Amino acid sequence: MKLILFVSLLFTALVIDGQTSYFVDDISGNDHNKGTSKNSAFRTVEKINQLNLCPGDSVLFRRGGAWIGNLEYKGSGSENKRIVIGAFGNGPAPLLDARGVKAGAEKASYTIRLFNQEYIEIRDLKIKNFLAFEKPRILENRGNQSFVNTPKMGIYIEGKDCGTLHDIHLINLEICDVNGDMSTKHNGGIFAEITWNEDKSRRVKSNFDGLYTEGCYIHHVDRTGWSNTSVWWNRSLKSKWGEMLADGEVHNWYPSQKVIFRNNRFERSGANALIVRVAKSPLVEHCLFTHNGWKGSGNASFPFNCDDALFQYNEACYTVYNTEADSWNNRKDADAGGFDSDWKCKNTVIQYNYSHHNGYGGILICLSGGSETGFNDGTIVRYNIFDNNRHHVIRCSGPTTNTKIYNNVIFSGAENDSVMLLYHKSWGGYGDSTAYINNIFYSGGEGNYVDLGRSTRNIFRANTFYGTIANEPDDAQKSKDDPLFTGVITTTNNWKNFLRFIPQQNSPAIDQGVTVEGHPEKDFLGNPVIGEPDRGAFEVGE
Repeated sequence: MKLILFVSLLFTALVIDGQTSYFVDDISGNDHNKGTSKNSAFRTVEKINQLNLCPGDSVLFRRGGAWIGNLEYKGSGSENKRIVIGAFGNGPAPLLDARGVKAGAEKASYTIRLFNQEYIEIRDLKIKNFLAFEKPRILENRGNQSFVNTPKMGIYIEGKDCGTLHDIHLINLEICDVNGDMSTKHNGGIFAEITWNEDKSRRVKSNFDGLYTEGCYIHHVDRTGWSNTSVWWNRSLKSKWGEMLADGEVHNWYPSQKVIFRNNRFERSGANALIVRVAKSPLVEHCLFTHNGWKGSGNASFPFNCDDALFQYNEACYTVYNTEADSWNNRKDADAGGFDSDWKCKNTVIQYNYSHHNGYGGILICLSGGSETGFNDGTIVRYNIFDNNRHHVIRCSGPTTNTKIYNNVIFSGAENDSVMLLYHKSWGGYGDSTAYINNIFYSGGEGNYVDLGRSTRNIFRANTFYGTIANEPDDAQKSKDDPLFTGVITTTNNWKNFLRFIPQQNSPAIDQGVTVEGHPEKDFLGNPVIGEPDRGAFEVGE
């Protein structure tokens, strides 16, 4: 009897420990099968939703198959034993599509939902959420009627009074055809949020520790490609936990950690492609943002209410500037640029990026001066290339502080006229203490100019201003000489167009920069910066 009991307990422990693979086949599967082999696969998403998965388990959909419904399985993995939702077999990625259906009493539609789950890996799937012939609902907005769709998401991740949720990996996914609600940023391809109970006594300080999005292709989604938010987000520039803020709220900022994006492509988001909120040291690198903002106002990517955000080695291009008022917001675009260091951010670093041919600016650093607790302090923009962006290149909007912009190439070719190379504008106030150092401003068109508005304590040092530029700022070490780039004509058959901005060996920009505190050790291409830096984004070796 004791031996039988021991064997029974051992078997139970093995089952609880997981390591079971479940297979789903839309053609030969049957929900009455065991589901644990390709030959006895389940058939439907609904069957998976009945499972309570254990650490190490996996659910694998047949490649080439297609499913309609809301995937909301139960269970979490554990450290080094993630639950994997993926694919098996050969052929196209499995397709999951909610088709606008809302599960139960949910306010939005989602194709995959995670709720208070952690140690999850979702990979190798194609995810849609498209409702054809949807009749938009009417929304009262600014005294006018707007027409919006049902909020929809490809993937929805929610943590509610959960403490810390760990390690959620989204890998090699294609998320597309999500016709969501253009009136809110909180829907689209992927949306993650931390929420809480209305009963304050039941609230638990919560965040994510590990949100990884890698190798994904997110396109044709409304409104946003990837975004997140948290209710634990109140703070001012120097406030601490529990302090009363000027707006009557209490400092409760509890950021997520390890929010990382690598090697993703964002294309044709209705507005913004990527918004990262309430995070400590989020990382965005080796991503492409192209042809976004095609339905409404939005810069391609930005952090909001983050500390130490790092955007590097990315390309942002062809963001659409919509000049006509839209049907849901009743106004023209205010934003249509490549990158943005948004407000309530500290020490954002935007470096080694290529921002080109955007409809309304190469980069924005902003802060709403109307906010009693708002700030944007210590943004660094360095070793980037801004190439042929329309209307303006660098925009500082609102009372930002202590911004450093150095060793960039700001290029506006002969095809662009009346471009503001620098545009300081009021948004409830003007910026203070913005430094421009070691940059090359190249103006090939007519009517290009600098507009610093009423911003204060601007610093210009060791910059090159070449071409016709009105209102050039004072700079004791200014150069007006041609920087002698390798080439200034855009080519159509070479995606590395930024290489034409490498100065020739006899360039007057070589060794004519000054060292900036915290100066990086390498240039745009990874070459070492030795001694006095060159002006612009490239360090030319001897």
